[in-house]
Amino acid sequence: MVNEEIRTLHDADGNPVCNVSFDLSAAQLAAAARAVEAVRIARHRHQELSTDDVLALRELTGLSDELHRLAEPGANATVVLPLARFVALHDALAEWLHAMREQGWMREEDEAIHPLIGALVDPMASLRADALHAVLGAGAEAPGA
Repeated sequence: MVNEEIRTLHDADGNPVCNVSFDLSAAQLAAAARAVEAVRIARHRHQELSTDDVLALRELTGLSDELHRLAEPGANATVVLPLARFVALHDALAEWLHAMREQGWMREEDEAIHPLIGALVDPMASLRADALHAVLGAGAEAPGA
């Protein structure tokens, strides 16, 4: 993950809106797409879904679809996500890593992507914290302006 950037814009009411952008290699894109898809399936398998669960499933499905679309050409890509979707991505990748550790074994495909996902989680955590600070800090300053 390189070229991380936080883009803070303002909506029509003047509230800060944050987008996060970063570049991923083709291998990182494919790995993230696979991990998000696995979490989406595992998280909602064999469950009766509440309205909140359906919305979370919809968000993960959209994220998975976007990552698969970016990974399809097999090239590096710039990923631009709203902060909420970036948080969902980070949470899904961290959940996938945790599930792999808890499971105690991995399929060959998962073994191949495990180091790629592991290398993404910490930089994403830092970017997430910076982005949240940018939005919450900007929001806290706006009323006094």
